[in-house]
Amino acid sequence: NTLSISFPGLEANTIIDELEEVAASAGAACHADQIDISHVIEAMGLPEEVAMGTIRFSVGRETKSEEIDSAAEEIAEVVNRIRGSGAMEAETPYPMEGPVKLTHFTRGLGCACKIRPQMLEEILARLPAIEDPALLVGAETADDAAVYQISPEVAVVVSVDFFTPIVDDPFAFGAIATANALSDIYAMGARPLFALNLVGFPTARLPREVLDQILEGAGSKAAEAGIPIVGGHSVEDTEPKFGMAVTGVIDPAKVLTNRGAQPGDALVLTKPIGVGILSTAAKRGAASPEGIASSIALMSELNKGAAEVMEQFPVSACTDITGFGLLGHMLEMTTASNVEAEIWADTVPFVDEALDLATAGFVPGGTRDNLDHINPMVRWDEEIPQIERLLLCDAQTSGGLLISVAEARAEELLTALRESGVSDAAWIGRVSKKGEGDIHVRHGKELTGAG
Repeated sequence: NTLSISFPGLEANTIIDELEEVAASAGAACHADQIDISHVIEAMGLPEEVAMGTIRFSVGRETKSEEIDSAAEEIAEVVNRIRGSGAMEAETPYPMEGPVKLTHFTRGLGCACKIRPQMLEEILARLPAIEDPALLVGAETADDAAVYQISPEVAVVVSVDFFTPIVDDPFAFGAIATANALSDIYAMGARPLFALNLVGFPTARLPREVLDQILEGAGSKAAEAGIPIVGGHSVEDTEPKFGMAVTGVIDPAKVLTNRGAQPGDALVLTKPIGVGILSTAAKRGAASPEGIASSIALMSELNKGAAEVMEQFPVSACTDITGFGLLGHMLEMTTASNVEAEIWADTVPFVDEALDLATAGFVPGGTRDNLDHINPMVRWDEEIPQIERLLLCDAQTSGGLLISVAEARAEELLTALRESGVSDAAWIGRVSKKGEGDIHVRHGKELTGAG
């Protein structure tokens, strides 16, 4: 009662994402570092490129022939639409009876689509070291952006970021991707100057109007940041992708990195976490409209206000929280700074619904990868449940800033952030001592006697 059909040249998951009335599974599960091919396909000896396009269907005693005919018709329509003609206007564009749901056109969501941190570390370790005295910040400490000094008073700050849709609405996707790309510049303490668009778009699967809306959302958020979008680059892709390369400027003496955290510093987080879990639930129809709207507003919020407040305080280090989650990016900071840290789980703010949805199983694969990655360097209080551990590693898109600031000024910084509109800012931990980057996740602040 099982039928496998292969569509060479296409990925099965791309087809499955567009099937509205047909239940099917992929013959090969594709991960960041490996491909798991089903035992049946493996036994048949099919080459990998055929296996990747294989979809499995099952029928039962109650299945009617007209249901099979209807399924075949929908599958053929989807495959023809994906293959398309390669022209700018698709011959059979996505039907526009209702709003386009962008997350149906991609396998992963937002920054959760990043290559697994374990694999990325191995890749970066093989790259040759760059010896240039003008390069103030490179890739060696996994910082947010590159910083290159061009005069005694001026350094340029450059970063690039793009991903698949994290939300269904094209305008909101463009705005979120822009806020996310700008975040790297703000995390370095810099002022953005201009941006370039990066576009991957399936012209055979989606009408051009969708791309228009994505670019409009991006333009709106760039205008809010006070920068122009001066060009860009586009390619045809099987999935929609969007992001930006952003250039900023800073005084070389004022550059913030993730490697300056000092023992005794307070750790302040400017946005709640959990949007990866909520976005995964939204794609599966499980998140409430209120929760979706709240997460869109959160991800669209620029870190500009937080960065401007941060300039007024003795900040030792800063990073933004994106695809590797709160603990993943904190681990980058502690390792680069040669310190150890502790965070207090009960002080970390979560988005509404995140805990309930995570408990119900809506946890992205990127979040689970993050937890596996950080576990060797993290000590957990025993009473912290697995769901809460996953939340602390949830793959974020356009998350907040993690600021390491002198503890004596922490409350003052929090007050200033809240007065400027950064209402969810929270003091979540402290840098405890010199070390090799270890993090201790405690249940509560009261156990430390800190603060």
